[in-house]
Amino acid sequence: MSQQVFNPKQGPRDVRAAVETQTAEHEPVDPWEEIEEREGPLAVGRMRLMGVYDDRQRNRFMLRTRIPGGRISAEQLETVAGVIRDFGNGWENHTEPDRFGEITTRQDIQIHWVEFTQLPEIWRRYDAVGLTSAQACGDSMRNPTSCPADGEDVRGYLSTKPILDEFRTFALEEERLTSFLPRKWKVVVTGCPTDCATVKLHCLAFTPARGADGTLGFNVHAGGGLSDSPRVADLLDLFVTPDRVTDTVRATLQTYCDLGDFEHKAVNRFRVLVHQLGPERITEELRSRLPYEIPRAGESLWTGEFEDHLGVHEDGHGSHVVGLCIPMGRLTDDEWFEVARLARTHGDGGVRMSQRQNLLLTGIDDVDALLREPFLQTYGPEPDHFERAIVACTSAPFCKFAIDDMKTSGRKLIAHLSEHVPDEGRERLDGLRIHMSGCKASCAQVQAAQIGLRATMTKDEEAYQPALDVSLGGDLGAGRLGQWVRLEDTIEDAWDPVTEILRAVCAGELTLDDVTPAGVGAYFSERGSDPDG
Repeated sequence: MSQQVFNPKQGPRDVRAAVETQTAEHEPVDPWEEIEEREGPLAVGRMRLMGVYDDRQRNRFMLRTRIPGGRISAEQLETVAGVIRDFGNGWENHTEPDRFGEITTRQDIQIHWVEFTQLPEIWRRYDAVGLTSAQACGDSMRNPTSCPADGEDVRGYLSTKPILDEFRTFALEEERLTSFLPRKWKVVVTGCPTDCATVKLHCLAFTPARGADGTLGFNVHAGGGLSDSPRVADLLDLFVTPDRVTDTVRATLQTYCDLGDFEHKAVNRFRVLVHQLGPERITEELRSRLPYEIPRAGESLWTGEFEDHLGVHEDGHGSHVVGLCIPMGRLTDDEWFEVARLARTHGDGGVRMSQRQNLLLTGIDDVDALLREPFLQTYGPEPDHFERAIVACTSAPFCKFAIDDMKTSGRKLIAHLSEHVPDEGRERLDGLRIHMSGCKASCAQVQAAQIGLRATMTKDEEAYQPALDVSLGGDLGAGRLGQWVRLEDTIEDAWDPVTEILRAVCAGELTLDDVTPAGVGAYFSERGSDPDG
């Protein structure tokens, strides 16, 4: 094998064709190891445009399925479950989890343990049911997100499904724009008045608004994100109607490509460009690239209040939408098949993924019959506060950047808090958010939560050991990111103050709004203790 397989000019369709050609020409031999040895980071980087990411497991991959707005049908979900069953298996005598799919904070589903030679068959199965993994990773327009209860929540002002369908067509037909960006780029469009979609963490966000003439549409926000250079998105002085959202996305991507930094990966996120130029200049750039006049920002109908859509809710169609808590966001292949069965048996066949790694079933007629199902005895609509609170990234043993396994740590933290925080007063924990990240990349959006825990390492007199950084005070609706208050604490030293803070909330000595560096600092100071010590 001497001819180069991957090159920087390849878009998603070119990458897929290259993979299919290589697997066909070398069957039954897996050519990946030779490709990687010769082409290295280039090969790995181009594969990401088809949703394929290299994991820690040698010659195995994570495949991310792109699911706009988290909307998936029972038929499509059965296909995903079949892929997990057939291709998500670890090697013999391994000790890591396998045959599972995990919900991401972008409403995707990720599958691990996939082999290079299995990709063409997976893509063929996806084609048959209208799914894709294209542009789920890489320097592309990532999976567009929305309110998971879009079109079902009676509070919603606008349904975004037609816009998400436009995005799908746009991403495929104009991949020379959407797949060749300075860095990954994220968009959300929501008609929901609440902040169920982490609006302010997106490169570009559309929230419900009313124009000067009473027309319903969207206000536009730009420049949000975490990791390096974290910032909350700015409101732009623009009001766009639903038929102009895709044009606004196109104009934004053109602006990013023309003015963004393609060279310095660490500083070329869109939020850096917005910070450098300012929201006024970004607004001007978008106006100049759109073929019509855009009104100024309208009356906001977006409250910014936190919402996770769990529970049983009337949907305005004579039926119900039921939100189920999936702690840590992971389900086995059998469980995914069961979700599809429940959607067919009790609902209209629709399933939604949420940004909090949970599930919604739509069109439920007989709620009581659904609630009697065994699956709902484990994954219910009314979970305890700690199961409901935690969001955790993939982390170890799969993500190559991860320092620790936050899925396992999250389960342990749930058990710890359940044991040490009293039952009395737990209703004061409604809306609690605890986000856990396995590294500094912020995939779990740690600074969006009242309490953020980020894996790191610390060293005692003998050796390094796992540790946690702790942030407090994240509230996106209030335009506030969490601040780091403790660094490199041992697990126990981090959990103890978290437990004490939540005990104080249950006792009425603090509120969740008080869980900020200043509020918690004042509380501990009054008690004669030091939370930062």
